Amino acid sequence: MGYRKTTRRVQVSLRGHAEYGTEAEFPEAVARGKTLDEYLRIMGWTEDEGDERTAIVRQLEEFADSLISWNLEDEAGAPLPCTRDAFFGIDNDLALAMATAWLDALGGKVDESSPLPGSSPSGEPSPVELVPMEALSGHQPPTSVPA
Repeated sequence: MGYRKTTRRVQVSLRGHAEYGTEAEFPEAVARGKTLDEYLRIMGWTEDEGDERTAIVRQLEEFADSLISWNLEDEAGAPLPCTRDAFFGIDNDLALAMATAWLDALGGKVDESSPLPGSSPSGEPSPVELVPMEALSGHQPPTSVPA
């Protein structure tokens, strides 16, 4: 039995982002991850023959197509559908912030605003026994004979 590959789900959160909400309410989304080949193309690190889109347009379109869910609402409080059209209809700063958070997560960046898991030692010293230290004895004569 081998490892069964699944498509990673990427949590996108603007928690702690000064411009977008409070600690209790902030934009969040879930989007699909990408293969290595797709990631390299999105980042513009490989050539994609015939693709004349700029890197930023490619990244925004890929994010919009990868969206699974989000908590965005319109100004009246009605949920916005989680669609490509709705994504391109939101404020450009919000769209760029969400897509950037997704790209950061794809690249391995850890969300620093998320609390550490309960199993984290929170920077406490490692529970390793100290090695006893003794003073070295006096000067030892050399064991080799000069030439």
